[in-house]
Order: sequence, then C-alpha cells, then structure tokens
Amino acid sequence: MTTTDGALHGTYRCPVCGHRDSIEVMPDAPAKRTKCSYCGAALDVTARSAETVNLDVKVAEEPVPG
Repeated sequence: MTTTDGALHGTYRCPVCGHRDSIEVMPDAPAKRTKCSYCGAALDVTARSAETVNLDVKVAEEPVPG
C-alpha cells in the first residue's frame, strides 16, 4: 500500500469470494463502501491506521447505491 496526498492505496481480499481488488481510502475516515468487482458483494473498507499497510474489510449491511 502506498500513500499519496494523504490517501492510502492498497489491495484487499473480498471476504465472500476471495477475489483481490485495489482501492483508495483515507486514513481515519469512515468506511468506504465499495463493491467486489468479481462477485458484486457490497463491502466496507477502512484503513486500520495511517501508519499501517493493512485494510479492514467486511461485508456491508446495505448494498452499494447505483
């Protein structure tokens, strides 16, 4: 994961199908709602901290709008 202008760029593994996707998140921001590009599961992705290269991913309670 790399940092650019405060944003963190990294990859996560979908907890539903195991597919890897890339994403950009802001540290200390609310979860970013996204959709797995393979299975379409709605996911919430957050950075664990501004200093770490780890993302926290969980299945979202609501679907991704649109």
